[in-house]
Amino acid sequence: MDQTNSTDKKATSILNALVDLGTAWAAHGLDAGKLSLESSARILTKTAHTLETLARDLESKGGRAAHKPDAHSGV
Repeated sequence: MDQTNSTDKKATSILNALVDLGTAWAAHGLDAGKLSLESSARILTKTAHTLETLARDLESKGGRAAHKPDAHSGV
């Protein structure tokens, strides 16, 4: 019975170590995902601002004229 108890303790110890390792890897993966999403959000925000600036520049330089129908295309 003493050997069974010792085997159970070893198995429990190994199981706890595996759970701890899995938890650590999961936390690391979630942190990496968070950082990746934050980086993507910053890049998308900068891109959106750039597109907005480009749109404003086009409007101020007569971009509205580009919306007039074209005599050749009939549009």
